[in-house]
Amino acid sequence: MQNRDLDQLIEHAIFTTDAFVEVLTAEELPGWAARFSAIASMLREGDIRGAVHNHSNCSYGGPGSLSDVFTKDQRQFDKAWSACGASLRALGKA
Repeated sequence: MQNRDLDQLIEHAIFTTDAFVEVLTAEELPGWAARFSAIASMLREGDIRGAVHNHSNCSYGGPGSLSDVFTKDQRQFDKAWSACGASLRALGKA
């Protein structure tokens, strides 16, 4: 993969992760917001492997997971979560 393509993937991952952090903050989920804020920081610092690793280690199913939270705007939450996850998975494959 060319550097320009990778840079675009990184920029998109930062954008979608920041957007998800905003949704998590609005939903009053500070623990999850902090986790994804840390992932965004890793992306900005160039630690792609660390960001992808931290994302893959988040709990996405079962009690206490992201799928277990109650949100005020489920549609917006799901949209932001999906976009963030897709961009980070794409980076993991790059």
